[in-house]
Amino acid sequence: MSESVCDWSEVARSWDANRDAIEKTSRALTEVLLARLTLAPGERVLELGCGNGELAPRLRALVEPGGSLLTSDVAPEMVEVARKFTAGTPGIDVRQIDATAIDLEDASFDAVVFRMGLMLIPDPNVALEETRRVLRAGGRLGAAVWGAPAANPWLTSVGMAAMMHGLVQGGPPVGPGGPLSLHDPVDLEKRARNAGFSDVSVEVVDFVRPYESSDKHFDMVTALAPPIAAAMRRATPEQSAAVRQTVADLVSQYRNGDALELPGQALVLVAS
Repeated sequence: MSESVCDWSEVARSWDANRDAIEKTSRALTEVLLARLTLAPGERVLELGCGNGELAPRLRALVEPGGSLLTSDVAPEMVEVARKFTAGTPGIDVRQIDATAIDLEDASFDAVVFRMGLMLIPDPNVALEETRRVLRAGGRLGAAVWGAPAANPWLTSVGMAAMMHGLVQGGPPVGPGGPLSLHDPVDLEKRARNAGFSDVSVEVVDFVRPYESSDKHFDMVTALAPPIAAAMRRATPEQSAAVRQTVADLVSQYRNGDALELPGQALVLVAS
């Protein structure tokens, strides 16, 4: 499993159980990504890093009639979750594919969709080169990655609290394979151009991630991120309670009644 520094199979069931909440918090970003990519009927599409498969039926609908969708993930358990979820939707092929070694023919797709997965690859340059290889002339890549650490307190608040209570070490996850590793739009554009894409744009998208409560926010983030999930499994009940309270304090400024409206920022890359 060479694509990611984390084993996402460990949290596949949590991604399945939380699929509605995940889509709710990411809806605004997804709309921008799909609007910029402009999929059309008849196109052949490859989705990388599909996670729980939630986006696949919508991608399939956008290329009907006459199009096709191959949706994929590197983690075997994620593939199984996606396969079960999409079983009732005809025309979706689900496979295990490593984005750094795509076992598919050159120039075989009109578009590649990579929502929130590219930044998790230790060497995203290889994945970009592989993506370019499987796209036909004029084909497009649409990818989304997380933006600046300071603009994503929904994530950094949990990591910071876990660090404050001795459960994790280091600063924000901006190193290779970390969720915030591709937060620089200039760097992301340069990587895409170096991979062979000529028409490249990177858009900074600021949006709000809604959560029903501070507890819902804490439970969701700690269940979905493998390093944090592992840290919380090692935590004593006292440590867990302390981290939960610290997170609640850190995000209290974004409270709207019992609910939270946490800022989120992503970069949307479209390249052809």
